[in-house]
Amino acid sequence: METPVNLNQIGLYNPQRQSDEVTKLLFVIRQKQFELLLNKIVQEKRNSIPQHYLIIGQRGMGKSSILKRIEVELRNEYHQQFIPLLFPEEQNNIRSLAEFWLNNLMVLIKSLKSENYPSEKLADIIKNRNDIAGNAPKVIAQEAYTYLMTVCQEVSRRPVLLVDNINFVFSRLEDKQEQWALRKLLSENGAPIVVGAGITVTDDVASYEMPFYDFFQIQYLRKLNYEEFEKLLKNLAIVTNSDEIVLSSMRENSSRQRSLFDLTGGSPRTTVMLFKHIIKGFSSDINDDLEILADEATPLYKAKFEELPKQQQIIIDAIAMNWDAISLNKLAKVTRYANNQLSPQLKRLIDDGWIETVVADKKSRKVLKETKGIIKGNAYLISERFFNIWYLIRYDIIKEGIYCLSKFLECLYEKEDLETNKDHDLIKLNSCEEAAVVYEKSNFISSFLNKAGFELSNQNKGLAKEYLLQAFDSLEKENKISSMANDYWWIRFGSVVIEKEYGSWLLEILEEKGYDIVLSPYYTAIQALEIEKQDSKNGKKDAEIYLNNRAVEISEPARRIVDKIRRYID
Repeated sequence: METPVNLNQIGLYNPQRQSDEVTKLLFVIRQKQFELLLNKIVQEKRNSIPQHYLIIGQRGMGKSSILKRIEVELRNEYHQQFIPLLFPEEQNNIRSLAEFWLNNLMVLIKSLKSENYPSEKLADIIKNRNDIAGNAPKVIAQEAYTYLMTVCQEVSRRPVLLVDNINFVFSRLEDKQEQWALRKLLSENGAPIVVGAGITVTDDVASYEMPFYDFFQIQYLRKLNYEEFEKLLKNLAIVTNSDEIVLSSMRENSSRQRSLFDLTGGSPRTTVMLFKHIIKGFSSDINDDLEILADEATPLYKAKFEELPKQQQIIIDAIAMNWDAISLNKLAKVTRYANNQLSPQLKRLIDDGWIETVVADKKSRKVLKETKGIIKGNAYLISERFFNIWYLIRYDIIKEGIYCLSKFLECLYEKEDLETNKDHDLIKLNSCEEAAVVYEKSNFISSFLNKAGFELSNQNKGLAKEYLLQAFDSLEKENKISSMANDYWWIRFGSVVIEKEYGSWLLEILEEKGYDIVLSPYYTAIQALEIEKQDSKNGKKDAEIYLNNRAVEISEPARRIVDKIRRYID
């Protein structure tokens, strides 16, 4: 590569503006989905009945980037067979099929113009498109489609419609007869091939009675795993010619990086935001890094949130402020909306990708204390996890829990780094005096925890609590977070508590001291193991439901701690 990519060339919210070269250079993590879709498209014969495709993924997961990548490949490598028509994300003018097919003609004109199509022929297409637009809607729909296919036949290329936010198009075609008419056209020999993208599989596609039921092959874009996240960061470093700086920073701050990966939700968009921050250098405190990333996301999140109707804003506020999944009963209580007011709004928020559902938790201590009566049905979570983090950071009282969690995660990953990198351990303890202090603190805490465990074995909960509180009080708050994320003795003590069936006792003390918030992954792990212990038949299933009801940022490290504690129990 002769010229490195400038950061301003990277389309954080609109990859359509990227050049072909930049698009190819940046596209490294959704290759499998891209190649699968491309191979299926190019295998279509000129006059075949086409298969159509739908890409489903949360905001920022790379749907628009895949559509752009397909457009670039078809236009450059398969231009003799296909003409790709890449639509803007929003088609706000759509009221009927008339506008949809007129939009197709506009995108066709733009595509041909970019290919230096003869200007006189382009002028004819523009004139004919404008003439068609002057008719009645039903006539427009028929004539615009016919003319689109006529032009494509003249250039001997089959149109591929790359429709971002296709659910929006379906929702604007309120007359179901128009949806049936569209399906009929797209099911004919030689019809355009459609590759759509959406946030969720809505009723337009999922319901048996709807026109587009079983019409699309669906590809799901999940959150990045950590390997994909690293691959994207390294590629960004290479193409921007900043690999030396970034790779060095990644090595030196691996625990910070992994923590921010968990907190930002594993989306390509937030990964690019983080990359721009890594180039400038990590802050001395992880919470400063989190604040900077939240500030960068503010224009997008604030605009999206303010687009929602008032009722939906109130519902999103209640779900986001709860952080964990919230039951319908609790949601009704917080919002003061009746269930029949909530239900249609919740369905719309699910369809639009704002929230998702899990089976409601019925077993945890907090649920039992907060709820009267039987909990039924689902609970609701914010789908885009970094939006939830961003929302909580805006409130000074609530954001303490986020900051404690970020510290916990950083310490947890730092411990794992130390276990696999002995040289790093020596760097951290670069003097005999420091080593002696660390050993003394560890030994000090382990003494209290061993005494507490011994008293529990003798069923002396009162004295055990005294020793446990001494272990807590022996360190300042930040060191408590570090110790309980890192220390073997807390894991070992947790295994004794569960094995001796004192899980509720420990949870009560954690709640009493406020450590259910400060040390939320540890609290969550003990709670999950306690739920599992209570029921030999359904315990594991109930524990999994409980974990699914916690915020993902908490439940994932909690699962790691559960695994560590189980190893001692087993």
